Amino acid sequence: MITGVVALYGLANGLLLNATPQISLALNLSSRELGLIGAGIPMGYALSCLICGQIFARIPGKYVLLCGLSVAAVSLIVMSTARGAGLCVAAQIGFGLGSGAFWPFASAWLLDFQAEGIAKTRLLRHYNVAWTSATAAGMFAGGVLCQHLYIREAIYAAIACVGLAFALAFAPKATPPGHIDEGGSEAGGQALPRLGFGILLAAILVNLAALGTRTVILTNYAELNSVAGFGADRMGLIAGTSLVAQLGAFTVGALYERWLGMRRIYIAMGLGLLCVNLIFAFSTELPLLLGAVMIHGFVLALAFQSGLLAAMHFFSSPRTGTTFHEAVVGAAGLSPLLGGVLVTQLKERTSALEALRAPFLALAAFAVLSLLAQLILIGRTVHQRTLLPRLAPAAATADITR
Repeated sequence: MITGVVALYGLANGLLLNATPQISLALNLSSRELGLIGAGIPMGYALSCLICGQIFARIPGKYVLLCGLSVAAVSLIVMSTARGAGLCVAAQIGFGLGSGAFWPFASAWLLDFQAEGIAKTRLLRHYNVAWTSATAAGMFAGGVLCQHLYIREAIYAAIACVGLAFALAFAPKATPPGHIDEGGSEAGGQALPRLGFGILLAAILVNLAALGTRTVILTNYAELNSVAGFGADRMGLIAGTSLVAQLGAFTVGALYERWLGMRRIYIAMGLGLLCVNLIFAFSTELPLLLGAVMIHGFVLALAFQSGLLAAMHFFSSPRTGTTFHEAVVGAAGLSPLLGGVLVTQLKERTSALEALRAPFLALAAFAVLSLLAQLILIGRTVHQRTLLPRLAPAAATADITR
């Protein structure tokens, strides 16, 4: 039931993410306004995760999630009627606030159903597969709808999905939050070692680079795509393909989870992000772009898993870890705002095409600098930087699937 709720909300999220830049382009808004609107959801999301994680720490996740769905529904209704940048930004921030009361509490609520013989990684895999597959479907559907100029209709469909998710969320029982007490031990009493701050910071950096690239592709690239003479269906295909690749990576998580936190994984992610940003900066060939977003989808999955595991075992409770991790996700999503400002400034000095490439070149440089920092931060021994055994040491060999 919970994964069904997650899937419905993911579908609504995918529809909105694809429709948002198309609404901005249809309203003939500037690059700065496009970037501001694109940063609205992450801005509200980061703020909401931090606030909700503290205020609702002792409240069952079901009730917080229902409140988040209500706020998201109201925000989508506002977005469907917006005719200017101001209302669009307000609606996006509102949806971000609602999402901050949904995503981290949905994953934490799912973990409350952990039982003997079921590893946390297996439960989290169900969560990840649900949101990635549904969001990808929303991206593809949103691209088709927007290509045929049914932009507002895509928002109406998102409203319907949120309504269905709200109804479905009543079925599972409310549970006391968390399986880890204030002393940092599992419900069975087994103490878990805490991760060092350097390992957490390395995971944060790779998430900022990977998720920052994702939001710039979803938002700022829509303008570059339009300047190059392509339509909204192409944006939906690009965004959806990335999530399909991410879904595939989550599905085969058993092949790489035990290596998360290792130098080889950080090097692979850093080089992958460098290639992705350079391809989006200098190529408009669809096969090459789709290949790049497939690489990016795998990098996103690795980064997301690393960040979530590191946060859950740096803090003393899983809910604090999930809300902190999701706040990082929101902060990374502010990159369209910076990208929009950068494009606006450069348009006054150079051609529009060169200006629109700048956010991707900046992210390529950030990926390289982040990789250098990660290699320094994660330490020299395998024991210090391997993430999965710290999540479920007793189940590391028995069940490392997700």
